[in-house]
Amino acid sequence: MKAIVYQMDVKWMDKEANLQKIAEAASMNKGDIMVLPEMFNTGYIMHPENGAEKEDGSTIAAMKKISHDSGMLICGSIPFESSVGATNSFVAVRDHGIEARYDKIHLFTPSGEAKEYASGHETSVFSIGEWNIRPLICYDLRFPYVSSNKDKAFDVIIYCANWPVARIQQWRALLVARAIENQCYVIGVNRVGTDENGYEYNGNSLIIDFKGNILADAGDREGIIEFELNKADLLDYRKSLPFLEDMKWPEFA
Repeated sequence: MKAIVYQMDVKWMDKEANLQKIAEAASMNKGDIMVLPEMFNTGYIMHPENGAEKEDGSTIAAMKKISHDSGMLICGSIPFESSVGATNSFVAVRDHGIEARYDKIHLFTPSGEAKEYASGHETSVFSIGEWNIRPLICYDLRFPYVSSNKDKAFDVIIYCANWPVARIQQWRALLVARAIENQCYVIGVNRVGTDENGYEYNGNSLIIDFKGNILADAGDREGIIEFELNKADLLDYRKSLPFLEDMKWPEFA
């Protein structure tokens, strides 16, 4: 599976401009999946009434077209209008519509996110061919129980984030830790630039293998990284060092 990671400078509340940038990037980079940052269409907004969309909104429509034109699964998080109110939701979109959705469980209290958005309550896994993928969002990275690879349920974790420069070393360290402890690939995509909240972002999007090796690093500027993930290597490693067989994490409640 070839993963394309787009480390964007997201334009504040300018969905059309952001989606046009994504379309252009997708037209020039071919893979199986393109991963985008948290709230890639609006920036990290704390007034979802100004940006949250339903499934039939303009962002999903644009993602469907990008997927149709590129042949890739397009995924990232957006402010979403669900049956329980506004959620910060990871969506994975094909040309026919949403294939997978995950609502962010851990809302970032210091920013006020927990007051403005409804929390998700369940983790999820979706598939691309033989690959099983767990989507998570930003602050979820600090809570390892939601990434627990019980019964080897997934091969890849995706973290879509708006992770500020002040804590970027923690971002890098935690991504590596999640890959090692779960014996899986980890894809962490962060944004760059400064948003209207005053947060500064310096990217450091990473693709990491099941041993904790960094396979691709986007640095601190807008751009693309990519890598061909190898399922046989992953399975061989798990067989040679079957650490997951001894995992005793409790069920997430």
